[in-house]
Amino acid sequence: MDEDEENLRQILPMATEILKSWNLFVNEDKTDFTHVYLAKSGEKDTNGKPLTGSEEWRKSITLGSMLCSKADIQRRISLGYAAFNKYRKAWNTKIPLKKRLILYEALVVSVLMYNSSCWAAPKAALEKLDIVHRHHLKCILNYKYPSIISNVNLYKRCETEPLSARVERNRWKMLGHVLRGPVDGPAHTSLVFAINSLNMKGRVGRPQSNLFSLIKQDLNERNLFLNNINDLNYLRNIAYDRASWRRKQQLM
Repeated sequence: MDEDEENLRQILPMATEILKSWNLFVNEDKTDFTHVYLAKSGEKDTNGKPLTGSEEWRKSITLGSMLCSKADIQRRISLGYAAFNKYRKAWNTKIPLKKRLILYEALVVSVLMYNSSCWAAPKAALEKLDIVHRHHLKCILNYKYPSIISNVNLYKRCETEPLSARVERNRWKMLGHVLRGPVDGPAHTSLVFAINSLNMKGRVGRPQSNLFSLIKQDLNERNLFLNNINDLNYLRNIAYDRASWRRKQQLM
């Protein structure tokens, strides 16, 4: 990460060798450089359209996910619909409901929830995911208009829960993996960088929601904090006790 792309190009060969020691292999010929920034109010693109919220980096795909969580969720919804329609014959009522739901989890939910542990999306975006999920479940149960079923009864009959609840749990599990991981690994190093950046002067305007702020929010709900390195070390000790970490997860 740097403000000058030329510096990154010079660092790339060295980064390739260092990452190799972590069993992370870089193809320098396929490496893309993405300019991440927030457009100013009133800034427009070449077509005269407002650029705020539509910056080019939001469309960038890395390891199968878009950098913008809202855009990635919308893409996951489209891919989820495609997967659901592709296996439409599997939702036939001749197949026992329990097996249909197992197939749905494996073939569709796995597509909808890909990399969900790293999402930093607002509740409105997650609600769209829940709406799609409920639509699929109703199709599997063969509920068609004018037949109706409440959301509570729908989840109860399918023995499942809103996908938005799973997103929160996945984020908590991911944090536990990072805390138990090597302190010199990329994930832990990024977490330390985020903590050290708390005292840096930020941009003018409303604070942007990001993965780190959501993690801190999850921790605060459990009377845990992540404001300095001492807090990080304390959380690492808790995370090593997997049973205790899972119990705190159930508070969600």
